[in-house]
Amino acid sequence: MFTQIVVPLDGSREGAIAVPYAVLVARLSGASVTLLRAVSNARDVPEGQAFLDGVAREHATPGVTIDVAVRDGDAPDVILDEVRQRGADLVVMRTRGRSGLARAVLGSVAEKIVRESPTPVLLLPPGGRDAAPDAIGSILVPVDGSPGGALALGMARELAKLTHATLQLLQVVQPVPPYESSALLMNGPMDVDASWNEDQEVGARAYVDALVGRLTARGLNVQGEALMANSVPEAINANAADHASDLIVMSSHAHTGATRAFLGSVTDAVVRAARCPVLVIRRDAEAEEQTVEAATASPA
Repeated sequence: MFTQIVVPLDGSREGAIAVPYAVLVARLSGASVTLLRAVSNARDVPEGQAFLDGVAREHATPGVTIDVAVRDGDAPDVILDEVRQRGADLVVMRTRGRSGLARAVLGSVAEKIVRESPTPVLLLPPGGRDAAPDAIGSILVPVDGSPGGALALGMARELAKLTHATLQLLQVVQPVPPYESSALLMNGPMDVDASWNEDQEVGARAYVDALVGRLTARGLNVQGEALMANSVPEAINANAADHASDLIVMSSHAHTGATRAFLGSVTDAVVRAARCPVLVIRRDAEAEEQTVEAATASPA
């Protein structure tokens, strides 16, 4: 599934927590790992090399090739160049956060990587689990019937095959307010039938049940749940905690410019509060054409 994994490191011990996750995935998939350090000038190369060599020795694992690379330049550009040159198919990195109102969820480096990387990015959020993983036993996949949801489900399906993990599918629907007011309503505020919420939840359960049935028929261990909640991100993270999920797999449609929503509001909020790693798959034009049928179909 993966052949080349790039792990950007910033020289801190906190950042190096990404390495055991990368090594675990590499061991399961037969991939090689490249530890990458970007330095601001050539004089820092020896120090960066020594740091990476030490990390590589510490995490040496039979059957896993770990290379190191130190590059001089702006960190995001160095990382993206390395990903493209090596044909990497996964980036694993620790995110950076601050407390309070000034909290930077990912930091500028991780933000640019997720926005521009041609390959999925596995993010280890601040304050998450620090223990080195020995397995991935449970994968949570939020689904909603969208192309992005299908893309995430397809990736999660392949990971579940690789790791023998249980897939936990979750669809969250938001309740319709009992009295809806909108400038778009020509005749003013509108009363909302209470049964609409029930219909939403029933439809969501039927959709999830159908996915569970199709994936179970293909030999996967799958569970599914549909629920109603005011906050989709909070419901996703609460569900991940309830099921002790080892990984959340989500798609993102990152935008640029003044109206940019970095990961999309839901994915961004999940990453901010997640206590487990989040695999973010950036959607592009090709990904938009993905369908749920393709995500749940047997490999050719």
